[in-house]
Amino acid sequence: MEPRALLAMLVTVVIWGIGPVFLRNLSVELGAADHLAIRYVLVGILFATGLAWTGGWRIDRADWPRLFIISSIGMVGYNLGSAFGFERVSAGIGSLIIGTQPLLIALFGAAIAKERLGPAAIAGLVVAFAGTAILVSGDLALAGDGWDFAIGCALVFACGIGWAIYVVVSKPLVQKYGSFNISALSIIIATGLMLALLARPSTLDTLTAMSMKSWLDMAYIVIPSTFLGAITWNYAAARMPSAAAGAFLYLIPVIGVATGAAMLSESVTANMLTGGALILAGVAIAQFGPMLRGSASLAALAAIIFAVTMWGLIPVAMRYLILGTSPETAMVLRLYPAGLIAIIAVLIIGVRQIEWRDWGRIVIASMVGNVGYQILASYGMQTVPASWTGLLFGLEPVFIALFAVMLAGERLTPWLVGGITLAMSGTAALMLGSALLPSGNVSPWGLLLVTLSTMGWGIYTVLIRPVSAKYGAFQVACLALGISALPMVLFVPQDFAPVVAALVATQWAAIFFVVVFGTFLATAAWNYALGHMESSVAGIFLYVQPVVAAIGGILILGEQLTWPLIAGGALIIAGVAVAQFGPRQRKSRLEPERA
Repeated sequence: MEPRALLAMLVTVVIWGIGPVFLRNLSVELGAADHLAIRYVLVGILFATGLAWTGGWRIDRADWPRLFIISSIGMVGYNLGSAFGFERVSAGIGSLIIGTQPLLIALFGAAIAKERLGPAAIAGLVVAFAGTAILVSGDLALAGDGWDFAIGCALVFACGIGWAIYVVVSKPLVQKYGSFNISALSIIIATGLMLALLARPSTLDTLTAMSMKSWLDMAYIVIPSTFLGAITWNYAAARMPSAAAGAFLYLIPVIGVATGAAMLSESVTANMLTGGALILAGVAIAQFGPMLRGSASLAALAAIIFAVTMWGLIPVAMRYLILGTSPETAMVLRLYPAGLIAIIAVLIIGVRQIEWRDWGRIVIASMVGNVGYQILASYGMQTVPASWTGLLFGLEPVFIALFAVMLAGERLTPWLVGGITLAMSGTAALMLGSALLPSGNVSPWGLLLVTLSTMGWGIYTVLIRPVSAKYGAFQVACLALGISALPMVLFVPQDFAPVVAALVATQWAAIFFVVVFGTFLATAAWNYALGHMESSVAGIFLYVQPVVAAIGGILILGEQLTWPLIAGGALIIAGVAVAQFGPRQRKSRLEPERA
């Protein structure tokens, strides 16, 4: 995968992710009908100019009916649904509903093009549509005009149907004539149809009365979103694997919700987070499910989702405990019981005799890596919200790769350097935002401690990996947990007994969750999943952790979605993606050449 292709893809998803904000602005300020009429005159002129330059207007007579279908039903249907839908619903909700488009494309591919709809796609459809139902039904009660809101949601969903029809039916034409030629011709035809349907004498009045803000919104939708976005997407998609290109689409609804909250002050509700998470999960199941073949099973998929979800909720539970007790008490209550359970487990299942030099590696990994991670994270979370902590924990893959270079002799690649630079700029954005936020509830010192804690986990992972392969990952993990619990005796505070005696039921529930689900069972599930799927596939699911932490912090602890969280989180996730998947894509590209 070329660096320019990666940059083009990142630019595309950011442009398209922000687009719903400007679509809503234009539909509300100009009216959906006038907005579309004015917009597509400008878009049609751009594409007509490009078509004249390339000379790609020649289409066989037999292909004109198909071209007219994708233009009238697909392109016109998509634009009518999006413009009139965003007139009635927020940019955030509309972005999440549009997130179902990959599933609709799969569904119409099966219905129209007779493509096979596998079990993973069916399961993904069920999960995503359940998320859509939760999203719409939950926010329906909060809408001022429930009927108008429902119509808006239906129209946005219908725009996805229109786009799915366009993608499926246009495929033979794109393969025969090229993506730009078919895009240009279909847009020019759609422009004529929309002008016939929507243009009226008052449209000229709307045009002459447009404010500078409306012209800037229109310029964004016409040039970057419609014209340049199509070019950068086609450039990137042609130079990277389909799975990689599809993975970037998950950023679009997330960016849409974030920019709607940041730029339009839209509220982010519990139903938006829950429904949006289910929509993205359904799309992920449909897209990556077919990769789990051979020895992989549905149980492995369930195990990996369970593990990353539990790990994503750990910052929420630990933050709750730390705020109610102290970092020392929360840390002791987590590690002592987990260590005890781990030792009992290893005594039951057994482990073969370990060489002395390997014991040294296990002890160093436990004491320096895991204990260092626990101490720094616990003290850092005292002044850092769980949603912020979850994003910083997303740095772990980057630091694992960095310490593999420093401690295990692996090669330092430009991808890793670029990924670390990008991810650390996200951390810097969080720290800058913490200093500028008026509430002052985030400490830069706490952010530094949490960031350093992820380095501790990177050291632990690199040191423990060789002995895990030699003696068994689960057995070594249990031994490391038991050793990590030993230093906790130094952190037992003087008021430990009365504090523990005063714990309420919710605090005990948090302790039980962290010890049993978040630490012991999640580790076991992760190890099971790694035995039944490729590491590259498992690595994709690690991106669920920061999302779960952010959702949990907002829903359970009442934390706020702020601009530093949006900007810093996007940079961290992008940096981790560059460092993690860049070398793999390069390897997959070079292997056919070597063969």
